[in-house]
Amino acid sequence: MLKVLLVDDEAPILNNLNRVLPWEEMGMKVIGLARSGTEALEIAEQYTPDLILSDIRMPVMDGLTFISKIREEGSRAEIILLTGYQEFEYAREAIKLGVKDYISKPIHYGELEDKVRGIGEEIRKKRAKEKYYSTVSLIDDVPGPETAKKTPEQLVASALEYINTNMGQDLGIEELSEHLGISSSYFCLLFKNHVGLTFVEYLTKQRMEAAKFLLVNSDKNIAQIGSFVGYHERRYFTKVFQKATGMTPSEFREMSGKATV
Repeated sequence: MLKVLLVDDEAPILNNLNRVLPWEEMGMKVIGLARSGTEALEIAEQYTPDLILSDIRMPVMDGLTFISKIREEGSRAEIILLTGYQEFEYAREAIKLGVKDYISKPIHYGELEDKVRGIGEEIRKKRAKEKYYSTVSLIDDVPGPETAKKTPEQLVASALEYINTNMGQDLGIEELSEHLGISSSYFCLLFKNHVGLTFVEYLTKQRMEAAKFLLVNSDKNIAQIGSFVGYHERRYFTKVFQKATGMTPSEFREMSGKATV
């Protein structure tokens, strides 16, 4: 059973999250309900959740501070952000902290259930691969002494953190390989086998998710959002976004109920 932590300062929402979703049927167990980031941090330290659903705006310690702290402590939990907050900087920080997905308030529980099911499957597949590849050597060259101290899982985790933090820059395989201290060929094999996507596929997917988040949760214009996620030409950003989603950024924003900018 995957362990789930629910965090929201509003008791009715917290209780609905706990009761409405079919956790057991999805192969998950709610291990804690928290009404502040401080309370959530204590539960996370004790039970190491696999999935966290967290509000942004909470008293004592807000959602992003809580997420930042558990990341500092090494948590690899997947996170769905519950947000009605329209601040661009909050969206920026959420992306940097590796938030997996978001859902806007008021919550559509059918949509949330679909997201939770999908992320649960991703967690299980990732674990199965990690279990397999922890017993199989993928190294096609001799790593340096520092790299040798890191497991394949740690290398991939470092790569994902680097990508999420620097997705607005021009990223390439050579840069990531050098950052990790391994060969390009080993990096490509390692990344694909652990993540299930090539480096380019993953980077594009993360950029598109970040762009969708910002289109809904910020008032920045299309060009600014494109530049923030690594596409400095609006036309190219629109082309990639349309290929990924089937609609232009403006159409996506309009469909989501925000005025096109």
